[in-house]
Amino acid sequence: MTITKPDQEKKDLVILDFDGTLFYNPESDFGFYIPINRVLDAYTFFSEFIFQTSKEILEDFEYILITGRNEAQEGVITHLLEVKGYRIDQSYFNQGKRTENIDEKTFMLKYWNGKIKLINEIKSSNRYNSIIIIEDDYVLCSALKKLGFTVFQAQITKNNSNQALEVKFSTPQTTSMTELDTILNTRKKQNNSIMETA
Repeated sequence: MTITKPDQEKKDLVILDFDGTLFYNPESDFGFYIPINRVLDAYTFFSEFIFQTSKEILEDFEYILITGRNEAQEGVITHLLEVKGYRIDQSYFNQGKRTENIDEKTFMLKYWNGKIKLINEIKSSNRYNSIIIIEDDYVLCSALKKLGFTVFQAQITKNNSNQALEVKFSTPQTTSMTELDTILNTRKKQNNSIMETA
């Protein structure tokens, strides 16, 4: 017999990404060295989110980090986020190393599929009143929006004049299959090894 919790016991959930969302990583370097001055502090991140989106995020929400980073980096990353003021209730990291013989297009499709599947499983658990997803990846944002999730695309940058980290939030547009193929082919040409560790 399954006992369902009453709605008043359910929490609201925020799902966060790491690279490009909380961590400024223009070089797409996914190694173990993570400079703390490139992690945006929680106060600035959430203040800007509330100001730019008019969405309320409260301290009693649950916070889950889902990243393609290798699980060997979990301790370092969760510690850095804690130092920067984030409270992460759960975290999900990539449990395997990228195989050398997989092409970029196949790798990205597996990455996107895996992350969407995990988020759908979290939703299906029926533990949350609402889910807000904050992610930098355009394709993931578009796909999750198509699936009915509340998604905000984050873009972390560095101010040219004072070198301070800044973040911008937007509502993603949906992507057609033609646009997706263009994105995949562009990424393949750039040969960015996303989620690959040193």
